[in-house]
Amino acid sequence: MRPCSTILATAALAASVMFAVPPAAHADVTDLKVTTAFDRLDPDRVATVTVTAKSASGVTDVRANVRHPNSRADVYATLEFERVAGTDKDGTWRATFHPDVETRPGNNSVEVLVESADGATAKGYTDFRDCYQTTITDVTTGPDVIDADHPEVDVHGKVMVQKSRDVAPAPVPSAAVQGGGKAVTTAADGSFGLALNGMDPLYVRFPRQGTLCEAGTYGSTPTIAKQATQTSAWVQTLMPVAIGTGMTVEGKVLRRGAAGLVPAGDVTVEGYLNYGKPEQKLLARGYTLKDGTFQLKPAPDRSGPFTVVAGDTAFLMGSHASAGTLDVRRPVAFADINVEPEPGGYGDPLGVTGHLVSDLNGLAQARVIMEFSADGKTWRTMATQNTYSDGWFHLTTDDSKKDGYWRARYAGDSEYMPVVSGTHYIDIKYRTHIYHYNASPEPVKKGGTITVKGLLYRFRDVAGAGPNANIHIYFKPKGSSTWTKMAITKTGSDGWFKKTFTASQDGTWLARYWESAGYLGSNAPSDYVDVT
Repeated sequence: MRPCSTILATAALAASVMFAVPPAAHADVTDLKVTTAFDRLDPDRVATVTVTAKSASGVTDVRANVRHPNSRADVYATLEFERVAGTDKDGTWRATFHPDVETRPGNNSVEVLVESADGATAKGYTDFRDCYQTTITDVTTGPDVIDADHPEVDVHGKVMVQKSRDVAPAPVPSAAVQGGGKAVTTAADGSFGLALNGMDPLYVRFPRQGTLCEAGTYGSTPTIAKQATQTSAWVQTLMPVAIGTGMTVEGKVLRRGAAGLVPAGDVTVEGYLNYGKPEQKLLARGYTLKDGTFQLKPAPDRSGPFTVVAGDTAFLMGSHASAGTLDVRRPVAFADINVEPEPGGYGDPLGVTGHLVSDLNGLAQARVIMEFSADGKTWRTMATQNTYSDGWFHLTTDDSKKDGYWRARYAGDSEYMPVVSGTHYIDIKYRTHIYHYNASPEPVKKGGTITVKGLLYRFRDVAGAGPNANIHIYFKPKGSSTWTKMAITKTGSDGWFKKTFTASQDGTWLARYWESAGYLGSNAPSDYVDVT
């Protein structure tokens, strides 16, 4: 333990000065000044109030009201002043007062009233603190050297009170002493001990208590043995990222303590792009938790190496670590994506159309990929094409033989982000066609028989006739625009169908195979028959 000097409060108190401004109608009293002198160690404990003032008409009376503990309290004493120097137009007035520290300890407010011959009254204010002189003595601090493992400093001392200079200081027992947010009580001999954080000012304070004045002092500042730190950092967000996108960088800061590497909590960490270079940029700031871990959320605007810096603290030396290189690119999006036809024909051309844009502008000469997936998980390339100068594209394929999902993808490059469009589910069906369609005979006599026949063909992997399929027969009379369903007939095993009708009027006969779960609708051929 080593001794240190203590700060002793002065025994004599010079009160603060306040200047009074006379009422606007009377400005006779000027240069009003009020002071109070009070020597706490004077055995007589006399407070002397001095007033200096000027008046063109002459000062006729000076008196004062004394209040405790502030200027809003009731008056408990009135002072009469005597001029001790100068004249009534420019003089000095003085009054003495014996306050009672046991009855009214602490602050006493003095309101001075100065009257002049013109009838004006000017006011001035002062105050004094009435209490017994208190000091903190015999202050020692230790240890001389502290570190992060042992950050506390013990501050010891004694609280002493001296009521007058002809009486020796005496210990103050059972009194509160404060420091570093803590409080202890003095022992019978006035002694105390406080364990304070060495990073904070080693200030101990005895607040005013009853008749005892406040006191305070500083302990000696110890030497800090700083410990080295070790920082690690890594990027959690998958690269690349679009400009301005929030990302996550995590890491940990350790310190080399007495027991080896241990977590370093409450350390400021900062994330820099291009650390150490002229164009370096601070992107994020955070703090380590108790376990030494941290998380930063930078939003970079360009690519480059990203470094995390753990700053110096009172007990630790800073360190830094590379989190890797950020890959930051301009954002890209697909717009106006369309997949057609819907449903699609087995083996027929199928197209994906859309617009590739960046910052609302079309991205020219960018390679776009058309992809297909039967399950929405595993994708394969069906076609590729470069966008036109305005960013539009139209990808087509004839390899459309399964139901499934279609999308467009841009793989990106060193400047632009990769992007995938939304998916479109397309139902693929076999095409159908009616061949050799005929409504006969033509012409036919009214009341005669009209025979409608044809061959339904299905274009599957191996094209062939469509057996046992429903064929809808429609008739539209001459001069009409309305079709009327006349019958439904089925194809035979060879795909042929035939249906007879009684001829009644001129008109057109149409056969149609409607779309089903696995097949597209037919070509709906028609034939005109003249009835005579």
